[in-house]
Amino acid sequence: MKPVQKPLKDATFMSTIRWKLVNALMCDYTYGYITKSKRVSLGLEKTHYNDAFCIAGGINQQRIEPIYFEQIRRNNRSLEKFYDAKYVDIRDKSIKTGQELFCGRRTRNKNLNEENLHKYRGAKKSKGRRNIRKQRYAYQPKDIVIFESKKYSVQGVQNKGKYIKLMEMSKPVKTDLVKPYMFRKGFSVFYNCNSSPTYRSGSLLAGK
Repeated sequence: MKPVQKPLKDATFMSTIRWKLVNALMCDYTYGYITKSKRVSLGLEKTHYNDAFCIAGGINQQRIEPIYFEQIRRNNRSLEKFYDAKYVDIRDKSIKTGQELFCGRRTRNKNLNEENLHKYRGAKKSKGRRNIRKQRYAYQPKDIVIFESKKYSVQGVQNKGKYIKLMEMSKPVKTDLVKPYMFRKGFSVFYNCNSSPTYRSGSLLAGK
């Protein structure tokens, strides 16, 4: 069986365009192994701004705090979700989805069928269902809210907006207990990405 080879489209594109950019812009160029060697010798972690510092010939200069620009979608484009049915696998009594225990037939015009796993479906634990978004809630993913005097990032809402899921917490909390701090829509600029969020943005500031 012939092994699957990784596509080389990206490498071919870069090889084609790199020298055109160098000749058109009359700029200097370097290689990744040189940048990595400098970064390791300076004891810096692998980040875009540390690589830029090494490429620019930095050694022990005083540096400013990096600035991040991030674009946030105004809406979730996926308006429908499908939740597959779940069955008991009679082989090991585990719970599996219908896709995991499917018939093995993927195409109708080619004989590429796999093993038929339908026969291992036991009792149905839950039926499949479709969930269609019919309402847009005030809190959207990556918004910033205040809960117990601390800032948290929103992951989503549950139970028709009654509960809100925060990225930094394992369990959802009641939406009435949080206060809006920032609705992040469009472009956002934020600092110190490795710690608690510190934002400066053109988005709507709901309060501090």
